[in-house]
Amino acid sequence: MKKLFSLLSIFAATLLLGGCNSNETPSGDETPVPYDEGVFILCEGSYGAGNASLWFYDRDTKEVKADVFGAANSAKLGDVGQSMYLHNGTLFVVVNNSGVVYALDATTGEATGVIDNLLSPRFIAIAPSGTKGYISQMYTNKVVVFDPRTMTITGEIELQGVADSEQMVVWGGKLFIAAWSNGHKIAVVDTATDEQIDTFEVGVQPYSMVLDRSGSIWVVCDGGNEWSSLPEGVTMEVPSLWKINAETHEATRMWDFAAGSYFRSRLAINGSGDTIYFINDAVWAVDVEAETFPAEPLLSVEGWGQYGLDIDPTNGDLYIADAKDYASNGSVLRYSSEGDLIDEFEVGLLPSKFIFR
Repeated sequence: MKKLFSLLSIFAATLLLGGCNSNETPSGDETPVPYDEGVFILCEGSYGAGNASLWFYDRDTKEVKADVFGAANSAKLGDVGQSMYLHNGTLFVVVNNSGVVYALDATTGEATGVIDNLLSPRFIAIAPSGTKGYISQMYTNKVVVFDPRTMTITGEIELQGVADSEQMVVWGGKLFIAAWSNGHKIAVVDTATDEQIDTFEVGVQPYSMVLDRSGSIWVVCDGGNEWSSLPEGVTMEVPSLWKINAETHEATRMWDFAAGSYFRSRLAINGSGDTIYFINDAVWAVDVEAETFPAEPLLSVEGWGQYGLDIDPTNGDLYIADAKDYASNGSVLRYSSEGDLIDEFEVGLLPSKFIFR
């Protein structure tokens, strides 16, 4: 077992990376505490520049707090903010190119632990016991197992039949892992034993998953592209949306999308677990019990800046991350569940992920 808890060394590295940042961070209100009720927004930053950032938005007052991590820790977050996961008052933040996962006090933003020296961390999932977590990785078929209470690595799972791991969901003591890069499979792991118990096929390059209220897992597959090195016998195809029975692992291809369709967000689901959302040339809302695809989108969007989408579980509001030109600071647009614009505010470079408190 290797304990990886070296905040000072990580802070020093991110401070060095921060010197490459050519994008100015809006001043906003940088008061560090408290972050009690509102929305965390993760901005990826540009690759190699070390300018990822974490923001906070108060949904009631519409107040925006800039650089939550920097204000609380006097350090830069790092290079490419990939994803977040909230569990028992701890906000886990994955910083991909820095090879780091931070544990933050979700009320103060202060770092309470860190796992570093990871190869290519992507997403976090926590087992039902709450004493075990998983970190997916892009460039290897090994999933890291860690203790979220102590931020120590406790093992790894070498997946069979897949080349890497991407987004994950947990249902009934099982961990479902999408193998995106050049693959077409979902791996299943028993969270009690950390043994792989199944692998099954879906569309080409599954990369995003959500779990609905009935125990079905929804998966969007991008279909691959001319740069994909697909396994023997697997060819590029149109993007597709799948529905998986989490108990039986039966995978049903629900709908295909037009060739060249580009999903500009990962899947999102509302608080009641009955409607999934995504951006594919427009914002679509799909009832999980529907047998036909909606005839009209919920919202029309313009340009190619829409980079992320999520749904506030408390009231159904939609949050759309707009990366604009991918070189300057982005913004967040907040819509009601009926599609009415409520607010728009500026954040950092390449906003993409949301966590609601």
